[in-house]
Amino acid sequence: MHLSFAKAMNWKYNHPLRNLFTYATVVLLLIGVAALFYWNKETVFLALNNRHTDVADIILKYFTYVGDGIFMAALGIILWLLGKKKLGLLLILSFIVSGLLAQGIKRLEQRPRPGLYFKKPEVIHKVDDVLLKGHNSFPSGHTTTAFATFSLLAFATRNKLVQLFFFVVAVLVGYSRIYLGAHFAEDVLAGAALGFSSSYFLCWLLRKKDWD
Repeated sequence: MHLSFAKAMNWKYNHPLRNLFTYATVVLLLIGVAALFYWNKETVFLALNNRHTDVADIILKYFTYVGDGIFMAALGIILWLLGKKKLGLLLILSFIVSGLLAQGIKRLEQRPRPGLYFKKPEVIHKVDDVLLKGHNSFPSGHTTTAFATFSLLAFATRNKLVQLFFFVVAVLVGYSRIYLGAHFAEDVLAGAALGFSSSYFLCWLLRKKDWD
């Protein structure tokens, strides 16, 4: 049965708490936090970062840009122009809200990136000898954007396979940040929670508006 886009984005019809993306994100956060408590951020980072291949180097070097804020903003504008106004507006608003929160927390926390944290940065696998440094590691901005974007896209469909696909894409963006040596797992988990929460809140805030 064909469903209008407005109905697909209706809070009552497709509540985020009935969405596979939501449950998968909760499981990811629980497993991630448990792993960090059981081991430590250095061990978890090196375990994920040091598992590399030449193919993954090429793919993840470019795939990480899916979490770029420009991608999310452009997608929101395109959807708006295509007539999918509610989702387009939500993407743009979530980009602004989650982005401001992420940047604000970065400046408050001032946590070092792996390249600055480790006394011997040669233990970090890096692609094309590119290794970010600085005190702006927490949370991961790319992961924040990815989870904000793909959670909203998942909320717009009732197809469980599509919801799972969007979750996998968001996770891969987060993993790419660790793989490229830019962030610790805790940065990625915080970004995932922040991006998802921002989109969930905006969906709740605009739940009574049905635009097409």
